Amino acid sequence: MSGGVLILGAGGQVGRATAAVLRRQGRAVTGLTRGDLDITDESALDEVFRRVRPATVINAAAFTAVDQAEAQPWRAEAVNGLAPGLIGASARRHGAALIHLSTDYVFDGEKGAPYVEADSAAPVSVYGRSKLAGEAAVLRSGAAGVILRTSWLLSAGGFVGAILSRARSGEVLRVVGDQKGRPTLVDDLAQALAALARQTLPQAAEVYHYAGATDATWFGLADALVDEWSGRTGAARPVMTGVTAASWNAPARRPSDSRLDSGRIAADFGLLGRDWREGVPELVEAWLNKEPDQ
Repeated sequence: MSGGVLILGAGGQVGRATAAVLRRQGRAVTGLTRGDLDITDESALDEVFRRVRPATVINAAAFTAVDQAEAQPWRAEAVNGLAPGLIGASARRHGAALIHLSTDYVFDGEKGAPYVEADSAAPVSVYGRSKLAGEAAVLRSGAAGVILRTSWLLSAGGFVGAILSRARSGEVLRVVGDQKGRPTLVDDLAQALAALARQTLPQAAEVYHYAGATDATWFGLADALVDEWSGRTGAARPVMTGVTAASWNAPARRPSDSRLDSGRIAADFGLLGRDWREGVPELVEAWLNKEPDQ
């Protein structure tokens, strides 16, 4: 297995998709889930690196329950803030490059333009602060590799599944319309991670952004998904209404405009995210294909 790719967080949407891409490419892949490995246990991490001897480790493991993190900050801090540094240190000791996933939520959303890597981070939630702490821990670890910030991940589950399930039930859909971002198709991110795992990565970890090519609001995204679903199934469109993030009264604040500029990764590695609208048909098709089993 030496020289292959180790994926941490292999049970999540990004980990599963990336493992599938790498296996189709004929790469040796070891995927470990939360049940397989406690990533906050340094000795357990070292044992895995000794056994697997990966050339590259992709850390897709994270505590992503943004609202829950407000009530349980210690969980977010352990998984998102502490563990990435331990992973980075193990990767350095064992000669592996690290690709660590981070988030647009490290920004406060007040810039009014897409964020570049050099912009100052100012997270407004426990989740965002924990992810920024994880970035800093990776940088301190001395690991070679990339810290990859991404945003608004889209697969057949999550936001997509929730919107389409509610549309099917005929509910009135209330969707936040005053937050702006750049949706990223999980399958595109998986392709990008697989491509990075073939590259010679920086000897001291560097931050890059990778996100979809075009802007959206959550309402605009939901509207496009419902439109595609209605067209495919012949079902009546539900009533949809845009609401403000403030009226949603969620425990955690979200950045109002967290668009990521992905120009640097395009220039250095040739990686480009798609217009999210191109992915809407495949997202709806994937949800319809799995929907009977839900």
